[in-house]
Amino acid sequence: MFDHKRIAIGFISIVLLVVGLSSTSIIQLASITKDMDQLYQHPFSVSNAAKSINFHLVSMHRHMKDVVLAKNNKELNYAVKQVSSHEHLAQKNFDIIFERYLGDKSDINSAYRLFINWKPIRDEVIQLIQQNNIQAASKITLDKGAKHVGKLNIQVDKFVKFAFEKAEALHVRAQKKERFALIGSIALSFLVISLVTGFLVYLWRNLIKVQKEKAHKNHLIDQHIMIATLDLDANIIDASNALCRFLGCTQKDLIGQPSHFFDNSVDATEQESAIFQVIKTGKRWRGEIQHQVDKHISWASSSIIPNNDENYNLIGFTNILTDVTNKKLSIEDQLTTLLNRRRYGEIITREMKLARRQSYNLTLAIIDIDFFKKYNDLYGHPNGDVALTKVAHTLKTAMHRPNDYAFRIGGEEFALLFSETNKEDSGIFLNNIRKEVEALHISHADSTVCEWLTISIGAQIIHSNNQISPEQAYILADKALYNAKDKRNRVVIND
Repeated sequence: MFDHKRIAIGFISIVLLVVGLSSTSIIQLASITKDMDQLYQHPFSVSNAAKSINFHLVSMHRHMKDVVLAKNNKELNYAVKQVSSHEHLAQKNFDIIFERYLGDKSDINSAYRLFINWKPIRDEVIQLIQQNNIQAASKITLDKGAKHVGKLNIQVDKFVKFAFEKAEALHVRAQKKERFALIGSIALSFLVISLVTGFLVYLWRNLIKVQKEKAHKNHLIDQHIMIATLDLDANIIDASNALCRFLGCTQKDLIGQPSHFFDNSVDATEQESAIFQVIKTGKRWRGEIQHQVDKHISWASSSIIPNNDENYNLIGFTNILTDVTNKKLSIEDQLTTLLNRRRYGEIITREMKLARRQSYNLTLAIIDIDFFKKYNDLYGHPNGDVALTKVAHTLKTAMHRPNDYAFRIGGEEFALLFSETNKEDSGIFLNNIRKEVEALHISHADSTVCEWLTISIGAQIIHSNNQISPEQAYILADKALYNAKDKRNRVVIND
C-alpha cells in the first residue's frame, strides 16, 4: 500500500524546486510538440512511405525475376503471389503520400502513373512464361521492366528529398517559437503551485478509485485469461478460473498439484521434459499443449515465462495459455458430420502410440463406395451427397465404443479405426457394416455387382509390436482395398 501523504509531500517539494530554478515552459512544449507532430504527420510519414515504396518496387522486380526463373507452376504461382503482395503494400504507401504530401500533386500523379503502367509489363512477362516463352520474358524483365522500375525509383526519390527539405523548414520554425515560449514560461511558473494543490486533491480522491479498478481488472483477468503461477518444479501455486474452466476442474483441484504444463496427451512426458530444458535456463518457452477430458480434446497456445527475484534468481514460472481449439480444428466434415481427414491424421497417430504402450491391436479399414462416379453421373451430385450422408450415418452408428472412430478422408472414401479385435472379429464386424450399407437399398442402376449401392472395404490389423508408421498402415489398408475392389462389394483384411 502506498503512503499517500509522502507521495503528496514529495511531489510538492519537487515542483517547488523546479519552480525555484526555472519554470518549465508549457507554451514552448505545446508549440514544439505541434511542430514535431507536423514533422511526423507530413515530411517523415511521406519520407517513410516513399522509402517503403522503393523497397516494395525492388522486391516486386526481384520476384518478377523469380517468375522468369520459375521451374514449375508452383514456383511461378508463388512468385506471382509475392509480386501481388508487394504491389498491394506499395499501393497503401501511395495512399499515404496522396494524403500527406505537401508538394506539387503532379509529382505524385506522375509517379503513380508509372507505377500503374508497370503492371501491363509484368502481366506480359507472366503471360510469356505461361506460354513457355522464357527468352522473351527474360528480355522484357531485364530491359523494359528494369528501366521502368528505375524511372519509378527516381520519381519516388523526389518525395524523400522534398520531405527532408520540409522537415528542415519546420525545424527552423520550431526554434523561433522556442525563444518566444521561454518568455511566457516565467509567468506560468506562478500558476504551478495552485495547479499542484488541485492535483493533490485529485490524486488523493483517485488513488482509492485506482485500487478499485485494479481489483476489477484482476477479476477480469481471473475470469477471462488462462494463467497459472508455478513453482520451480512446475507445481501449481495459483490458477485463474478461466484456466480451471478450460481444464474442467476447480482451483481447489489444482493448487499444489503437478501441472505437467497442463498437457495430458500421449506425448506429455516428452513435452514436459523439453519444456524444462528451456525454462530452467531462464528462457521463455512457447508452444502448443493438448488437454483431453474424456473424448473431448482441447488445444492451447502456451507461453511459460520464468519468474526471477530482485537478484535475478529463478523462483518459479508464469504459464499463460490461449484456447486455440477452434483454430486448431475444424474436426468435422460438413456434409457427413464424420471426422475429417485432418482429424484422422491426429487420431491415428495418437491411437497407435497408445496401442503400442498398452499392448493391444488396432484395425484400420479404408472404405470406398463402388462405382460412385457412375452413380453421380447417373443420378446427379445432389443425390450423390444424399447417398454419402446415408453411408456415413451407417458407419457412425456402427462405431459406438469410446475408442472407435469414423472418418471421411476423401470424396467417396471413408476410414474406420477401432481397437482390441483380431482378424476374424474385424472381418465379422466389417462385413456387417458392408451388409448394412447394401440394406439401405439405395438404387444404383449402373453398378455391375448389385442393384443397390455397395461398398468395398480393405483393412489392416496393426499389431502392438509392429513399428509401422500411420502412413504405412494406410498404404497397407489401401492395398487391401485395392484387392477388395477387384470384385467389389466385399471385405479384404491383411494381418
